[in-house]
Amino acid sequence: MKYIVIIPLLLALFSCNKAGKAGNANKEKMEQLADRSCRAKSLNKQRFALADSIRFAQDTLGHAKTTADSARLQGRLKVYLAHKAVLLKQSLALADSIRMQMDSLVPYTDKAAENRFNASFDSLLVKRGCK
Repeated sequence: MKYIVIIPLLLALFSCNKAGKAGNANKEKMEQLADRSCRAKSLNKQRFALADSIRFAQDTLGHAKTTADSARLQGRLKVYLAHKAVLLKQSLALADSIRMQMDSLVPYTDKAAENRFNASFDSLLVKRGCK
């Protein structure tokens, strides 16, 4: 008789423990997603700054008066274009990982749950200074 009372009690305790672990796992995933989102915003800013530098170098190259200036600007432009390829590759890889993680975290079936998720994620980004 006492086993009938103890077994459901133990099952209830174990299920609560698993639910707590799932909540911690989601919190860790949210933290990781926030880190990736902040990194993506940083990469975006770097890409825009690099694009400005490339445009400036190209415009200046058209107005270079000496061959030394022209060679210097062409060398700088090569460095910028190489860095552009690296930033683009990093940005695309990060975007793919963010998209896959968002698909696993965001509840698309329930609009209210999706709104709660977005609100908590936005507050997490604001707290980190990324928004």
